[in-house]
Amino acid sequence: MEIRFSLRKHAENRKLLLKVGTYFLGTVIGCLGTALLTLNGLGSDAMNTLFVAIAGKLHILSGSVYTVFNTSMLLAGFLFASRYMGIGSVLMILFQGFFINAWQRLLMEMPWLFTEIPWKAAVAVVSYLCRCLGGALATSVCLGTAGFEACLFTLADRIKIEYKYLKLTSEILFFGAALFLDGVYGIMTIVSVLFY
Repeated sequence: MEIRFSLRKHAENRKLLLKVGTYFLGTVIGCLGTALLTLNGLGSDAMNTLFVAIAGKLHILSGSVYTVFNTSMLLAGFLFASRYMGIGSVLMILFQGFFINAWQRLLMEMPWLFTEIPWKAAVAVVSYLCRCLGGALATSVCLGTAGFEACLFTLADRIKIEYKYLKLTSEILFFGAALFLDGVYGIMTIVSVLFY
């Protein structure tokens, strides 16, 4: 009986390690996509557009804005939406901003990627694919969602409105704030809104 329990525990630990590894890989790939989108200057989704605009005003890399936002939303998530939170929510704080900044620093050493039209087009496609793949990998292991998303899910449950309407409202608010802060819009903004 004790051996069976030990084997089950060992299998559960290996499964958790695999899930964390998959989440970590998804985060690294997704952050590469975000860094490429940011440096390409062809626009992005609402949240990234706002964070890049804030970072531009503060003269810092946008990953730092992600870290501050994710930290505040983690606290809100665990206070008001713990049902949707998990280890992945914590890992996001630890790694997302760090990897976005690291990728941006590395990619800034290759400015030709973001100046010539053929390269800009290729970078736009790669950035979008990286964000979709990274997001899919991180989400697929069900280790918890971002604090902001968790709060939206909980609010949707409480006021009996579909999540998509709250998400759309938040996107409009983020885009509006980014516009006020001179955020960069472009073709990838349209692609992100329609398909991401």
